[in-house]
Amino acid sequence: MHSYEFFIESEKKHIDFINKIIEAYEGVGVVRTLDAKNGLLKIISTSDYADLVRGIVEDLDARGVTAKITKEGPWEGVL
Repeated sequence: MHSYEFFIESEKKHIDFINKIIEAYEGVGVVRTLDAKNGLLKIISTSDYADLVRGIVEDLDARGVTAKITKEGPWEGVL
């Protein structure tokens, strides 16, 4: 198991909701807001949960909550 990160592009109005959804999946990941004005987030997780996080983000986007994965891969060590 290794740390893994997702960079997400969203809308400012959806940041809090995305954070709460990830928090509801206890232990799956931690959301960091990189740029609230431009809706840029990072979800730090583990390689074991990567498919689950990807599925959550894709499901949110399919349900009208803007959430596009722009980059993902092993965690680079920056919170």
